[in-house]
Amino acid sequence: GGATPVLTVGDLQIDSAAHRVNWRGVAVELGPREYAVLEELARNAGRVLSREQLESRLYEWDRALDSNAIEVHIHHIRRKLAPQLIRTVRGVGYLLPRANTEV
Repeated sequence: GGATPVLTVGDLQIDSAAHRVNWRGVAVELGPREYAVLEELARNAGRVLSREQLESRLYEWDRALDSNAIEVHIHHIRRKLAPQLIRTVRGVGYLLPRANTEV
């Protein structure tokens, strides 16, 4: 087999095969939905994703999403990793910058 697909965005590493997240070399425990949101942002690093785009990723998990589900997951991810890691772009959505090493 080949190498496991690891997404690296600055100081963030996501092992998409094992669903593991490392931030600055430290393993971080995320819930499955938090993980799904972060992985989607990482796959689109440098691009702003709307809440609708992120929600569509979560529909695999939960067809009855609360209207603020994405905000809640983003809040938890920021608390577990770094508050500035995910940027809110007002009226548009969320952005994971490509280079997050200065966060």
